[in-house]
Amino acid sequence: MISGNELIVMLACGAECWNAFRRAHPGKVMLNGARLTGAELSHADLHDAFLIESDLQRANLAWASLEGAILRKIKLCGSNLRHARMSRADLCRADLSGADLREANLEATFLKRTDLRGADLSTAHGLSYQQIEEALGDDQTRLPENVTRPPGWTAYAAP
Repeated sequence: MISGNELIVMLACGAECWNAFRRAHPGKVMLNGARLTGAELSHADLHDAFLIESDLQRANLAWASLEGAILRKIKLCGSNLRHARMSRADLCRADLSGADLREANLEATFLKRTDLRGADLSTAHGLSYQQIEEALGDDQTRLPENVTRPPGWTAYAAP
């Protein structure tokens, strides 16, 4: 059995190494408390992963698979999540402030108390008002045109 620390070291090696492991071990993986600030994880397969209270600030997770992942209290501020597949992910109390979520799939993603201040969700897919009404946002949070800004969030002013 591989320990959580060994899994985190393997993930830190990058998406190619990690994805080879995931093809051989497609089930749930525990990576809670991972410290991967600035990690290069573009195209990484993190579906059904547990990354509770992990630090992936400024990480590149473009095109990553995070479907069904448990990402509670994760730090993803300033991260690149463009085109990430995050359907059914649990992002309760996550920090996505300043994250780039353009073209990300957020269908049925749980966003209660998620920090979206300054995040760019302008072209995110599957995002609804019901998902973000309990999230935190500000005048810099960019939402898709079809999603109404919750009361308490100020309107986005284009530069």
